[in-house]
Amino acid sequence: MRNKMGLLDRFKKDKVLKQELDKNADFQSLFQIHLLFCDNPNKPDANIIKRALNIKFGNIDIVSDDKSLTSFALKKYTVKFKEGSIPPQVLMMEVQPFKQETISELDRTQLWDVKDNEELLDSCKYRLIISDMMAAALEYKQRCELLVGWLEVALSLFPNCTAIWVPSAGKLLTSEQVNNIKVKDEDKFIYLCVNVRFFNIQNTEDKLVDTLGLYAIGLPDVQYHFRNLNPDDIVGHAYNIASYIFTANAPVKNGETIDGLEVGKMSRAVRWKCQYEESLIQPVREVMDICPGEYASGTR
Repeated sequence: MRNKMGLLDRFKKDKVLKQELDKNADFQSLFQIHLLFCDNPNKPDANIIKRALNIKFGNIDIVSDDKSLTSFALKKYTVKFKEGSIPPQVLMMEVQPFKQETISELDRTQLWDVKDNEELLDSCKYRLIISDMMAAALEYKQRCELLVGWLEVALSLFPNCTAIWVPSAGKLLTSEQVNNIKVKDEDKFIYLCVNVRFFNIQNTEDKLVDTLGLYAIGLPDVQYHFRNLNPDDIVGHAYNIASYIFTANAPVKNGETIDGLEVGKMSRAVRWKCQYEESLIQPVREVMDICPGEYASGTR
């Protein structure tokens, strides 16, 4: 096991951040997505939400029409328990004030998808949380299909939504980015709910790229500790490998190799060895560490 990294250069600004190495990332029994707003939105009543859900998912039951926590059973899916089978639910909470401090300083260094992200966050004053419930027992691809569909329904109900924040991934997207998503259906969860992060390691030439978010559905994130490679190329590689892990249910075994990079492109002629270990960067979680050959940093 390698030593965790204590100090990270902030990539956007000349500032050093200290890790909180006691923070762990756990499988998300309830997967939350936060809708952020500049202006206070009006939450629709349960019947309006049900009609929108019915268009996306088919047969829907209202479980609770309480304004503070509205919930619906999606009969398209079935979760099996010892006591029997039941449909999973989706939840919508009431509108709350959005507290800026809920997004940590470390998270704020990794908001690569949104230009002027600090200004965007500062403009948001309200949030509304949506989530699943009892969907964790679904096959993970079904669960992700449910989550992506629920987000699409929620955005159709709130045209004034400004941004989407996914806490488990530390990922921020504008509502426009989500509404205009161009990826295939099977890649939507990766695009929406998995972040790729980049860090400089203080007082070294070392860099680290990792994904954050696959752990939330029970899959390993990926990690690269390297030097003398273009970080943008590694970020692209990370997204490709995250998509592969998601599509094929983490097929790479400890000690096996995957395609590496040659002149910035994935190549079967270059083999990078993989091993499973605890992450070097918080939150602590299992990652598939990818050793980029001669460009690797640290010991493995």
